[in-house]
Amino acid sequence: MPVGGLFLQPSHAELSVELGGELDTVHVYLADDAVQEAAGGSAPVRLAEELGSTDPLLEQLVLSLDGVVRDWEPSARTYADQLGALVAAQLVRRHGAGRAPEPVGTGLSDRQFATVRDFMADRLASPVPLSELAALAGLSVSQFSRRFKARTGLPPHRFLLRLRVEQAGLLLRTGDAPIAEIAVRCGFSHQEHLTRVLRAQLGTTPAALRRAG
Repeated sequence: MPVGGLFLQPSHAELSVELGGELDTVHVYLADDAVQEAAGGSAPVRLAEELGSTDPLLEQLVLSLDGVVRDWEPSARTYADQLGALVAAQLVRRHGAGRAPEPVGTGLSDRQFATVRDFMADRLASPVPLSELAALAGLSVSQFSRRFKARTGLPPHRFLLRLRVEQAGLLLRTGDAPIAEIAVRCGFSHQEHLTRVLRAQLGTTPAALRRAG
């Protein structure tokens, strides 16, 4: 197996492999439903059996997913779902036993977007699964992800993070609740998490925003 080599074991195939030597691997398990949804077609899609092939994009997606899981925070749920959907889409596109048609998506309608945005705003303090957002719009996860980004220019997890940052900034400037409480109310794991995100997104800190208000 080369560095970054891919071992793809489809759910329909029997596993027959012997591994030896020291290995440093990341295992990702996807439900077959996720693969079929990523294909976006009515005909079932099967993945190819592969051992030792390379796919730089898939490798980076898997490593990103591994990093999210290892440094888990509840607010990362939407991002993890997004990465899982991207892994499934790349598997279908590059590693299908037969090519699946790539569905052409458009942006969310005004009504769909308003429904999803309001749901996000009401659930800032809670994990927001991508599947729930897609269901609100009446779309599959893969369709929803494409159409949401076409509408907003951002993937769902980035848009949700922006809402959380905006709400935290508003509460910091206009209220006197403890910073740690505001962090949790806006979907951040703790005060340090909020501080880290505000530095990255706005180049400031919660205390500085409060003083500016």
